[in-house]
Amino acid sequence: DRGDRGDRGDRGDRGDRGGSGSSGRSSSTVTYTVHVPDNLIPAILGRGGQIIKEMMEVSGATIKVSQKGDFVPGTTNRIISIIGDQNAASYAHQLVSARIPQF
Repeated sequence: DRGDRGDRGDRGDRGDRGGSGSSGRSSSTVTYTVHVPDNLIPAILGRGGQIIKEMMEVSGATIKVSQKGDFVPGTTNRIISIIGDQNAASYAHQLVSARIPQF
């Protein structure tokens, strides 16, 4: 894993990977990967996907949630991928993290 470890690490069960390019410019794409317990996914998606849609619109990043039943091996944690330029992905990561109660 040659990725950036630039997030604040406020939730330990996560592996963050930087995108192609380490210039720090907001034009390079980065991906944050967040592991979230399956029972907390509705707080991120919202009714009809409304919350996740709003987070993507506000941040400018793409947020993808693994399919139901597609877990991190050996857990019941779902995988959330946040993809965008550094600023958009970082902001989306903050928005997603704010929706997850401490676990």
